[in-house]
Amino acid sequence: MYWSSRSIAWVLVPAFLGSCATGTAPSSAPAPASPIVSGDVGVGLGAATASRGPTAPSRASFETAIAEGTRTSAGVPGPDYWSQEVDYSIEAELNPETAVLEGRETITYRNRSPDPLDRVILRLYQNLFAPGAERTRTVPVTGGMTVDRVEVDGRVFPSRPDRPTRGAYLIDGTLMAVYLEEALRPGGSLQLEVEWSFEVPPAGAPRQGHIENGLFNIAQWYPQVAVYDDLEGWHIWPYLGNGEFYLEYGDFDVAITVPEGWLVGATGALQNSGEVLTQEIASRVERAMTTDQVVRVVTEEDLDAGRATVASAGGTLTWRFRAENVRDFAFATSDQYVWDASRAITPDADGDGEDELVGVHALYRPSVDSWTDAAEYIRHAVTFHAERWHPYPWPQMTGAEGPVDGMEYPMLTFVSAFPEPRMVYEVLNHEIGHMWYPMMVGSNESSYPWMDEGLTTYIEAYATADYWDDPEYWRNDQGAYLIVAGLEAETPIMRHADLHGPYGTYGQAAYWKPATLLRALEGVIGREAVWAALRDYSESWQYGHPAPEDFFNLVEATAAQDLDWFWYPFWYETAALDQAITGVRITGSSGDREAEITLANLGDALMPVSLALQLSDGTALSQTVPVQVWFGGAGRHTVGVDLPPGAELEAVEIDPEALFPDVNRENNVWQP
Repeated sequence: MYWSSRSIAWVLVPAFLGSCATGTAPSSAPAPASPIVSGDVGVGLGAATASRGPTAPSRASFETAIAEGTRTSAGVPGPDYWSQEVDYSIEAELNPETAVLEGRETITYRNRSPDPLDRVILRLYQNLFAPGAERTRTVPVTGGMTVDRVEVDGRVFPSRPDRPTRGAYLIDGTLMAVYLEEALRPGGSLQLEVEWSFEVPPAGAPRQGHIENGLFNIAQWYPQVAVYDDLEGWHIWPYLGNGEFYLEYGDFDVAITVPEGWLVGATGALQNSGEVLTQEIASRVERAMTTDQVVRVVTEEDLDAGRATVASAGGTLTWRFRAENVRDFAFATSDQYVWDASRAITPDADGDGEDELVGVHALYRPSVDSWTDAAEYIRHAVTFHAERWHPYPWPQMTGAEGPVDGMEYPMLTFVSAFPEPRMVYEVLNHEIGHMWYPMMVGSNESSYPWMDEGLTTYIEAYATADYWDDPEYWRNDQGAYLIVAGLEAETPIMRHADLHGPYGTYGQAAYWKPATLLRALEGVIGREAVWAALRDYSESWQYGHPAPEDFFNLVEATAAQDLDWFWYPFWYETAALDQAITGVRITGSSGDREAEITLANLGDALMPVSLALQLSDGTALSQTVPVQVWFGGAGRHTVGVDLPPGAELEAVEIDPEALFPDVNRENNVWQP
């Protein structure tokens, strides 16, 4: 999701936490008394020692996972790491006149954990829009989702709204628990069938909506199995509107029925183009995959002439998509869309030694001039990120214009009709960056939003700088963080998304501060080491569920450095950095002089000190003071720098490139 750097109460759900049989939590992590325990890490002040500095905390469940072999202290999955597998077959029909979507799905759930499971938890995201729903932001009220039928392995389960009951299901807000008649054993699988319907919310809803029943961005639209992992067991924090998603991987076969003349862009690859597209339109799509030019697949003239799709005797067409190894599915549809297409050629993703041919698609209304070059924007972003972090593993990438400012789904982004083309690029680029984090690397976005938003904001800045020749673009993020750095209003990075409030400091904690700190980390371990760590992280955790400790440990392993002093307190607290020069004294004779520079660490955060000395003869000297000088709580340090004969010291400056997020740069400079 996009937040521009320029411009609650938890209600416990006892039925979901209580036990009606065995297997309610993994062997490595007992079910918490409240999801807040695992969703918002509580820490105390890390003790600083002269030899090691502050120590970052680690959860007991994570240490247990290391002991049981599912995770490692090196930040990569352990030999016994597992994650669940969930496949979906969905048939859905949208009635644009009423905005009602009806669907039925078959879910195949495979228990790859070592634990027997007495229930399956599903998420009913549309209940965020039900009257009286708990939520962290204002939303339109539509009535939520109606569940018409639930069937497990061919047996219909009734609803039991008052208590957990074997062979029945219970809905509470945005969560639904299906209590199995017999526990699902390790290695076993089941088929769960659900029929449901809801009214698609209008524009103004988070991450989805429609514009006057003529253009739909549809997401969080089908009952979806919650994550069961080796750290928390069932992830049962409800969807409250601000926090995003933590999802299992699998394959999707989806059939979407809409009126003829309506184009559909979606997660996955279109399987039946010959049934929904005219021969001319289909040939243009094929041609787009053979050229680096942008092909106008469906033009405004095609729309006016009714040539966007084939005609149908029944007045509707069914678009069929397949997606493999994805964690979600979304789609956009309209009878007002024009369609541009091209290709991106990206590095080998499947190990066959050949570059990948990725379809690039842009769907937008012809009146939105700022989207005219969107296909080119998408191609650049996909190619840029694929060449640096991890090859792009999927066959296509689509950008769809509509009522959503910016939101990401596998192979699909929603971006609104921003008036400026550059803003369209920036938001498309950000959402496409999310294809790496969290679409390929499936972190827990709701508990740790920085793991997707912060990493994406960091990589987004490099692509934007490349396309627009704007190398200082990233300073927008640094500036947005520094506005609140160290103030009482600031909230920690390691806080659940729903506990920042719906707006306020969520942006700085999830987006701008972690992106700024990753830039600062370049000044500590070097840019190549940071990039190498991101590549290792992407490769090691593709289609997996890393925790914050995994990321921290992997970066330390790549850099071959203990960086606890960096993670703590920057990530776990709201300490600010304030380095200062408090005095400079020249000692010695004219032939053997030294500048004694007294430095102060006035904030609670630590960093090495990068010094630049300017001499009267034009000579520039530099020296780095290691971060270890601050370990043990030292607030002052004096460093000596030899001066060449005949030159006077004209200025001393800390961090002249302003790479570190220092809250007061006025005390970073000394002049005689």
